[in-house]
Amino acid sequence: MKEKAIHDYSGTERFVRLIFLRALRDGEGHFTLITFWENIEAIKKFAGDEYEKAKYYPEDDGYLLEFEERVAHYEVFAEA
Repeated sequence: MKEKAIHDYSGTERFVRLIFLRALRDGEGHFTLITFWENIEAIKKFAGDEYEKAKYYPEDDGYLLEFEERVAHYEVFAEA
């Protein structure tokens, strides 16, 4: 997951960075991926015109128990 996704995302023009979060609970790993992009157009370069549809890799079938259909996009409006 780390190797494929990091390489794939970071190879996209105007990608800024990503953070993988993991919580281990009851013998399962729960993951959240947060990505930062310069703008929506950069996200579309990575994800295509349906940029709110979740993108998965074929090998995810062997790791993930659930597949979210959509992703959420937020604007950073403050940080410290």
